[in-house]
Amino acid sequence: MVIFRLLVILLIAFAMTLLTSFALKAETDFALESGDQFTATLLSEYGQISNFLNQGSDEESTGYVKIEPSVFIQTQLSRHLIQLATKVSHYQFNNFSEDDHNNLLFKPSYFFKLDHNKTLFADIKLQESYEYRGTGLSLGNAELITSGDDKKSLAANIGYLYGQIDSVAKLKLSIGQEDFRYKTRRAENKALDRVDQSVAASFDYLLSGKTYFAADLAYTQSNFQNNSPLNKDIYAVLVGMKWQSTAITQLQALIGYQRLTFEETLFASDTRFKWRVDINWQPTNFMQMNINTQRNYETTNRIVDSYRVVDSTNLQLTHQLTDYFQTSAVVGYRQEKVVYLEQTINEDYLYSEVRLNYQRNDWLTVFAGFTFKELTASDDRLNNQGNSLSLGFNVNI
Repeated sequence: MVIFRLLVILLIAFAMTLLTSFALKAETDFALESGDQFTATLLSEYGQISNFLNQGSDEESTGYVKIEPSVFIQTQLSRHLIQLATKVSHYQFNNFSEDDHNNLLFKPSYFFKLDHNKTLFADIKLQESYEYRGTGLSLGNAELITSGDDKKSLAANIGYLYGQIDSVAKLKLSIGQEDFRYKTRRAENKALDRVDQSVAASFDYLLSGKTYFAADLAYTQSNFQNNSPLNKDIYAVLVGMKWQSTAITQLQALIGYQRLTFEETLFASDTRFKWRVDINWQPTNFMQMNINTQRNYETTNRIVDSYRVVDSTNLQLTHQLTDYFQTSAVVGYRQEKVVYLEQTINEDYLYSEVRLNYQRNDWLTVFAGFTFKELTASDDRLNNQGNSLSLGFNVNI
């Protein structure tokens, strides 16, 4: 553990030394638009959910209403750029009023340009969300609770960027902390209260043309305030290549190593192969496709002591049919290996969505959508599937 940290520090120091000799160009890696901006959006959605409690049998359906206002504000003062993004999502259900809830996102960000190729940044993110019955803590046991669980997280990050989007070399460093807790059913859910502290570094170096060598390092320490046997450290190293051969195709492929160690001997240490692949393909002005696949360790979302190894793959396709109509399709597949003290359970999640947008004008979009989701697990009692239909509109100011 100590050796790994020393290697991380030495690699970062070496990269920073190299960067002092590189000639860099004009655009920022953050791809931020300068100047003042203001955007307000109101989304209204109506729909029907076929299996609200995510049960394997005796499915119960309900209609729902979703109202979601959001605001984005940006102001620039010389070398200072300040942003504020906020969103509130209100849900009401016809047959399950006890599950009515609000989700909240509040995120201020600050950027300070030290030089044309050096930027400091900081952000705070407050998020309150809802975990539906039959998922997460209540997976397979939706009938045992009268409503879902409220979750809250507060995260803060600071970082430093050296380089720009088309530079010969780029370095990004960040340090962060996240406090997470469940707000409901505290007597049992307090066991999952945790504080995550993380350090990350990414480095890209132009080899030739549009080909970059890339390296990512990450370290996260999780402290469970009321369940110390789950305290753990996660290390990850990825190396690979990034290509942007044309405006049509962008690709990054990184492979590496990840290791999970626990403060106590509750679980044995775990070491696994890690990867991240992203493909963006836009063969025409009317069609775009994105594919992402990766492997990560993820924190437990069960009261019983455990951790998860997650392999995820996502495909997104959009097609502009006419000046007014656009279709999109999303398919996501997650393979979760949930490791308990005495056993390991496999859970495979499938999610798909098809959506049609009608862009009436610059400020109004009308949409209709269909989603399907399915869980297949090695424990048959957890298996379930469901779908939903939605119709709504989005107003931009």
